[in-house]
Amino acid sequence: MESTSSRVNVVQSSRQSSKRLLFDRRYGWVIDEWKHPAEEALDGGRGMFCILPLAKNLVQMASQSINLGVSSAIKASENPQMFSLQMLQNALDDSVRNFASSLKFGR
Repeated sequence: MESTSSRVNVVQSSRQSSKRLLFDRRYGWVIDEWKHPAEEALDGGRGMFCILPLAKNLVQMASQSINLGVSSAIKASENPQMFSLQMLQNALDDSVRNFASSLKFGR
């Protein structure tokens, strides 16, 4: 265990750090250390992910699903014969035939 920690210390001390003194209006004089973005991205990540983009995509998908459901319900209420059992069966049969024919051409 001690050899691992000493090896880490050697690696960290061998890196050249570029520190500079900057004036920030919010904090005053600060010492800024530039780090390579690839090292920063992997530092302490432990396979974690950012929840904000995931939440944004989830909300967008939910919104699209709701819009599709509402538009389908409106179409069904305006033209009920379009969604009859016979029409749905014919559309499903056509889709299966098209899928099967695309598999035959793919070989």
